[in-house]
Amino acid sequence: MMVCIMLLGRLCAIGNEVEFPQELIDRLSHSEIHSISDLQRLLDIDWRGKFFINSTFPLSPLSLVSVTVEEAVPAVCKTRTVIYEIPRSQVDPTSANFLIWPPCVEVKRCTGCCNTSNMRCHPSRKHHRTVKVAKVEYVRRRPKLKEVFVRLEDHLECVCTSHHHAVEPSDPEAGHRRAKGIKRKPKKLRRTKGLLVT
Repeated sequence: MMVCIMLLGRLCAIGNEVEFPQELIDRLSHSEIHSISDLQRLLDIDWRGKFFINSTFPLSPLSLVSVTVEEAVPAVCKTRTVIYEIPRSQVDPTSANFLIWPPCVEVKRCTGCCNTSNMRCHPSRKHHRTVKVAKVEYVRRRPKLKEVFVRLEDHLECVCTSHHHAVEPSDPEAGHRRAKGIKRKPKKLRRTKGLLVT
């Protein structure tokens, strides 16, 4: 027996899904939703305690009495500590015969979900820092250690935006860089005796 689940109180026919109105998707995308109650108030739905249990294990009506059901906590768009494996090319792009220590570090990155699938969690503010790692080579049957500086990127603030309109993140340390939109004129090349010189 096929069951057609009603979402947001809208009927759907078997094999004929009803699309959500764009106005409803926009309202969901730009609202703060922290619980099912928030969603209920936003959509003006009479919840009345209705629920549907989606489980890979069959549940009898008697077993539902002993089941403890928790409300899902949204993984909101925010900075979280993640593990970043330092790329070998960032330490030495010309060689492959070496070890890096530590091989991975912790960085802050924007992760999490937005209310709808057309929105993505993007960094709105970034910070770059430099750390010191050890590059270990084996030269003439002896280990050789060299300190190398690696630039890391941390996300400071996050925002949910449409993946078609990604936010240009700001960097507090990038004030000395050229302003956006101002391009340096390319140098003209002149030919001298078969050689191109600037």
